[in-house]
Amino acid sequence: MCETTVYLSEDGKEQKIMEDVVLVQPENDAYLLVNLLGEQKLVRGRLVKVDFLKHTLHLSRP
Repeated sequence: MCETTVYLSEDGKEQKIMEDVVLVQPENDAYLLVNLLGEQKLVRGRLVKVDFLKHTLHLSRP
């Protein structure tokens, strides 16, 4: 499978915000995340890194 885990860095701290993400869609200044179960989350931030080997996506906020 090709799901990913999304992390958000804010104020120097990184936290996992969603697992098993199957869709990442840009929405203005945010990203819509959708996981395998269809749960959705809209997260503001900028894309920092996508690691296809580790199945991770990293976002950040100042």
